[in-house]
Amino acid sequence: MPGFKYFKYFERDNLADGATYDDTWYPDTDIKIKRIYLARKDGAAFTKSTFYLKVKETVYTHPVVPAAVLGPNVEISPELNIPVAAKQVIAFSLKNLEGTAIGVMITLECHEP
Repeated sequence: MPGFKYFKYFERDNLADGATYDDTWYPDTDIKIKRIYLARKDGAAFTKSTFYLKVKETVYTHPVVPAAVLGPNVEISPELNIPVAAKQVIAFSLKNLEGTAIGVMITLECHEP
């Protein structure tokens, strides 16, 4: 049975209202993204922000989802089990629609495929 491999962490401070944090990552080995945790650094909940996720050419958010859907912990964040081959691009965007500048944390829970 495949198990936990590692967490991959991204962060951005002072993301202006209306601004988007875009990033990409190419894992070195095959993984499965079990969950995605989205959190604000100030501990407040997301209310209006959105999230976009694409792996290689597959978009998993059609076109975006509320950031609150992918919560800050295992109780809220759904199990996704997205397969990602080594060196495939993972691209994401978080758009801040909270009405103020915020700091954000994005954590990918990666498991063995």
